[in-house]
Amino acid sequence: MARFFRRGISKVKFLPTVIGTSPTRAEITAGTDLSLSIVELGGWELSNSPIPTPNLASRYTSQIPGEDTTPDSTLTLDDDDTSSANRTALAKGVTGFIVLMPYGDVPTKRLEVWPVTSTGVNDQWTTGNDPARVVVGFAVTAVPVQNGAVPT
Repeated sequence: MARFFRRGISKVKFLPTVIGTSPTRAEITAGTDLSLSIVELGGWELSNSPIPTPNLASRYTSQIPGEDTTPDSTLTLDDDDTSSANRTALAKGVTGFIVLMPYGDVPTKRLEVWPVTSTGVNDQWTTGNDPARVVVGFAVTAVPVQNGAVPT
């Protein structure tokens, strides 16, 4: 097993369009690269709520898979006082796809495609010795593709 450090390798892009379940090279190229601005990612995971299925013949309560959900998903980005590209791309109500490339933008490596609607770009205020940042919330609107492949 080769271990690695995500920073400097992983890539995240916002794509306005994905035709089908996995993006084409042209769709990835046309997307907004958020990697240089991302400070933190939160909630980009699929979880299941198992349903208990007790029966009189056993003291053990088995389970069956229940509904799939995602927690509140967010991106925390460095704010930019010279460009509004990220704010424009991720403005409240904008629909598109967050594409997570854990091993970089390398053909055949795994990627994830999350269909989303932005719930808004919010300034993160502080009086400390911190850089200016924004937090963008997302509603995940359909089942994500978690085992796609980066196109050539």
